[in-house]
Order: sequence, then C-alpha cells, then structure tokens
Amino acid sequence: MFAKEKKFSHYKDQVNHHLDSILPALTGGKPQSLYAPIRYAMEGNGKRLRPVLLLLTCESLAGPIEAALPAAAAVELMHNFTLVHDDIMDNDDTRRGRPTVHRQWDKEAALLAGDGLLALAYRCLLGARSSRTPRMAQIFTDGIIEICEGQALDRDFEQRDDVTMADYLEMIMKKTARLLSICTEIGALIADAGETQISLFRRFGEHLGLAFQIQDDLLDITSSQEILGKDFGSDVKRRKRTFLYVHVTTHGSREHRDALKKIFSKPAVAPQDILSAQQIFKAAGALAAAETAAAAHLRKALACLSRLEPAAATEDLREFIDMLLQRKA
Repeated sequence: MFAKEKKFSHYKDQVNHHLDSILPALTGGKPQSLYAPIRYAMEGNGKRLRPVLLLLTCESLAGPIEAALPAAAAVELMHNFTLVHDDIMDNDDTRRGRPTVHRQWDKEAALLAGDGLLALAYRCLLGARSSRTPRMAQIFTDGIIEICEGQALDRDFEQRDDVTMADYLEMIMKKTARLLSICTEIGALIADAGETQISLFRRFGEHLGLAFQIQDDLLDITSSQEILGKDFGSDVKRRKRTFLYVHVTTHGSREHRDALKKIFSKPAVAPQDILSAQQIFKAAGALAAAETAAAAHLRKALACLSRLEPAAATEDLREFIDMLLQRKA
C-alpha cells in the first residue's frame, strides 16, 4: 500500500473508531428492532469516502482533525440514512455485497433505521467542539433538504421522456454533489477558513460530486455485479434517466433513441435488455461522452484547489481524487 493510501486508510480507521465509540452504547439497547438494523447498515464495510474528504479538507488548512471527527461521523451516518431509504425506494436487493436493510428485515424496520441514522447524525454534528457549529448545522440541514429534492427529481424523471442534460445536472447536483460539498464546506469551517476559501472548497466539492456521479452512471453499466457490490444495470432496471440515457435521447440517432425508449417502456426489464442498453450506450457515444464530462468536472475541481494554494496544502486532496476516480465500484 502506498503512503497516501495508508493515510487515507488511517483516516477511515479513525472515523470507524469514532463511530464504534458511539454505536455500541446505542445498538446494545432496546428495542433491537431499531438498533439491530442500524448496526447492520453501518457494518457494511463502507468506504467512508465522504468523512475522509471532510478530514482531508480540514487538514489541508491545518485544522484540528480530532475536532473534525464528530462532523465526519455525522456525514457518514447521514449518508447511510440516504442509502437505506434509497434502497427502499429503488427496491434494490443488495448493497455492499449484502442484502439491503429492507431485505434483511422489512421496509418498516428499514424506514425506522434510516430515521434513527439521521437523528444520530445530528447528535454527532452538534457535539462538535467549534464556535461555528450553528453554521455547520445550517449547512447540514440545507444540504439534506437539497438531497431530498434531488431524490424526488430522480424519481420524477423516471416518468418523463423529455429530461434534458440541464435537468439531469440539476438533479445530480442536489442528490450527489451536495453531500460532497457539505463535507468540504464543513471541513473548511472547522479549520477556521475565510469566506473565499469556504466558497472555493464548496465549489470544489460540487464539481467533484458531479464527476463522481457521472462516473457512477458509467460503472453501473460497465462493472460486474461482484465488483459493484450491488445489482448490475440497476439504473436500467429502474429506468433511471442517467447521463447515458439523456445523452442518447439528446444526441443519439433515431434508431438508438427508439431502441432505448422501447427497453425503458417495458413492464419488466430482463437481463438481456440491460446488455442491449449497454450496447446502445456504447454505439451512440454515451459512454465516451460520460468519460469526457466527468473529466471536465474534475478539471474544474482541480482548478478550485489551485486557487486555494499555497494557503491550503492540497497534495493529499489531489491524491484522494486520483484514488476516488480510479475506483471500479
């Protein structure tokens, strides 16, 4: 393992240790119908990318890592809340290579577990030792509202054939990018950053999140289920208006558009339909276009980091981005 990867792994371990110091006291209590699913959701070997991003942002400005851990734990708990509820809404069977919470128990138990995770997230965040905790809580709250708006748009789009690329980008800005910008903005706040630095870190997180989601759209249809740890082609199964779908319906030939819409209009999408959609995405240039778009947002994210230097030490953040965007799942 390279030195930087060891550092990221160390930060992940710190986040896990902080979570472990919180959860046992809660998950050992009653009723187990609430706490057992919460424990299960948090034990799924998550990558902890978002809390590590928060810690790296704080560290880049020489902020106190120990003081940032409660906020880092909070964003991970909140992220898992969104995953538990998303899995219910999308009717997914697997998450991180295991049955989803609602499959392991039932939908009612999963809903309660998600609610509990969000409450625990606020408990962690409000425990942060910072004079800026009220502002952090406002960013956190506004971010959750936007994430819910993004999820609602995502579901609305499943019933529409006229989703534009601008519509798609607005949706992923809210649903995915906002959570990453919450991490970078709060990390900068804990480090007592100035307003210009906070704004640049927020925009850095947004562009990184947009690149991350476009890449996620690609991985859903190009990686195996074993690597993904979740259902292969689940976006096609759920008729999601991803970057790939919108690119085909906007720029593809009539033949490609009609073939893709035919698949998406079926009452049930079969495995062969997913493979057919994959071929359409490739032939219509959607896979290549997604790679280009993700790279463009990455360049914008890196430009934000360049503007932060030399006041911020961004080397580790740059290494983290490289690791993040080289992922296979």
